[in-house]
Amino acid sequence: MPDIHAARRAAKLTLPVLCGYIFLGIAFGATLAQAGFGPSWALLISTFVYAGSLQFVMVPFLASGVSLVTVALTALMVNARHLFYGLSLIERFSAMGAMRPYMIFSLSDETYSVYCGMNGQESDGVMLRVGLYDQLYWIAGSLIGAVLAQQLPFDLTGIDFSMTALFVVICVERAMNESERLPMALGAVCALLSLLLLGPEQFLAPALAATALLLTVMDAHKGAKA
Repeated sequence: MPDIHAARRAAKLTLPVLCGYIFLGIAFGATLAQAGFGPSWALLISTFVYAGSLQFVMVPFLASGVSLVTVALTALMVNARHLFYGLSLIERFSAMGAMRPYMIFSLSDETYSVYCGMNGQESDGVMLRVGLYDQLYWIAGSLIGAVLAQQLPFDLTGIDFSMTALFVVICVERAMNESERLPMALGAVCALLSLLLLGPEQFLAPALAATALLLTVMDAHKGAKA
């Protein structure tokens, strides 16, 4: 019999994610449809890629036929932060046996936030359902967006900016509440220089790589001083 308690608990924990993922998923599905890729593509990408911001980045890549090397490097840079998420959960996931691969795969920003808010006593069933429900919310939003984009009579160009807007809001909020603003300034400078030197089609991966390298050097320097 299904674990009703675990299902209800996971649904309650992921309710805020549902509210965000449905609308962001709709934006992704609509963006994908605008580029000429239908609901089946939305389903496949959200099922097997499931990477939020990277999925938005993938749309112009798919449309323009960017090389796999560029896609791979961009994916690594955009999602490198998940490596650090995973380190804090490595013991918990290791104890989950056969569920471990999916737990690693489904670890998004929002899912990690839910895990961090748990009291540490949640069952494996609740943990698994949190990751699964969050992905299902995203898939549902993506499909709705792709279908609506094919049916609505007006142009949806620009809806892909929703993800950019989300990160801008997060960045501004973090800057207002963070005394150390140098990392954000470094990121902005790296992005601007890469854009000027490489152009809008090639700047993203080098900018992310340069930012990550500089921040790593800074952190190592601080550790050496301490």
